Amino acid sequence: MLPISGVGGAAAGLSGMGSLGGSSMSAGAASEDFSAMFSNALESVSATERNADQMVSALAAGEDVQLSDVAIATTEATLAVNLLVTIRDQAVQAYQQIANMQI
Repeated sequence: MLPISGVGGAAAGLSGMGSLGGSSMSAGAASEDFSAMFSNALESVSATERNADQMVSALAAGEDVQLSDVAIATTEATLAVNLLVTIRDQAVQAYQQIANMQI
């Protein structure tokens, strides 16, 4: 059976966001940390999608793959992508709010 870790991996990569606001990091260091964190999250989602694609291909080729494992892997990939899209939408919304602020 497959361990359900792809979505957790993406969420774990994003869990460090809360520590950025409360620390005494310079703006450059915080930017690099966010960039690295987001890059790691993208890699995790990409790996989850690749795993699901490989499992679907293996099932289609008639290899010994459980249908339930394929369903879990594809659901895991879908959830990871949905999480990433939600985070992207929130980041765009935050940017738009900052851009619309009166100075």
